[in-house]
Amino acid sequence: MDHLVKTQISDSIILSLALVLLTAGPIRAQSGEDLNVLKGSAEFSASREMLSRYLMKLALHQLEERERRITQLSTKEEVTRRQAEVRERILTSIGRLPERTPLNPKVVGTLEREGYKIEKVIFESQPGLFVTANLYLPKTGAPPYPAILFPLGHEQGSKSHHAWQRLLITFARNGFVVLTYDPIGQGERIQNYDPDFKQWKAGSSTTEHTVIGVQCLLTGENLARYTVWDGMRALDYLLSRKEVDSTKIGCTGNSGGGTMTAYLSALDDRIKVAAPSCYITSWRWLLKTIGPQDAEQCMPPFLLDGLDQPDFVEAF
Repeated sequence: MDHLVKTQISDSIILSLALVLLTAGPIRAQSGEDLNVLKGSAEFSASREMLSRYLMKLALHQLEERERRITQLSTKEEVTRRQAEVRERILTSIGRLPERTPLNPKVVGTLEREGYKIEKVIFESQPGLFVTANLYLPKTGAPPYPAILFPLGHEQGSKSHHAWQRLLITFARNGFVVLTYDPIGQGERIQNYDPDFKQWKAGSSTTEHTVIGVQCLLTGENLARYTVWDGMRALDYLLSRKEVDSTKIGCTGNSGGGTMTAYLSALDDRIKVAAPSCYITSWRWLLKTIGPQDAEQCMPPFLLDGLDQPDFVEAF
């Protein structure tokens, strides 16, 4: 048989096989044959959860190690040393703090109300990074007044939210100066804005923080570095006001504002009283329930560094 004939026969066989494969139904295993290689193995019965269970095991071990070290503290000197270590580890995990630069504050408007007034303030926490804030000032009593820094949570209205306005008005009418400011990605500081459609691209403050947080992680930073520094510079501005008694500074906030209250009170000695609301828990419970939250609320390698949320309280 010459080469041409052999080639034609081979081509015919290949074409026939191709047609069979294209037109035939799926080839099924023999009836009753079980191809599940993981069946019956307790170790692999929840294979989709293997990685998360492994990571949970590591995290719980690290938390247990922290608890063991905490129980060994027995003197004031050991506690003081632990506080310094906690502060240092927190600062390292967020990438340290920026250089203190001029605030360049401006009062761009004033609202006169019965018993108090509100000043609309803009300052720069870093060069070109503008922070929008409202300063509530009492009209009764005599300065200097005790003051409160009020970091905000994730409410979409931010400093304009009606609940916080009522609270801050109450503070001012009772003789407190109060400064509240928009977190980055909220209020007047939205970052992901579509100018064509005139709307917020992210759709929510938590999504906005996640987007910014990922950008920070990709450049080796942490969003908490910026949110903490915004709070410290807000405190700088508050203390620059002649109406404020610098020896009587408090800090309080709810949810994400509770987070920032815990961070700031742990890292800034100028805060004398702190009341974080809806934040302090423990990573043990957090991991077993709702899991990690917004980008600025996660500071890797927090657990590996032997830290837990109560350390913010202990460092205060």
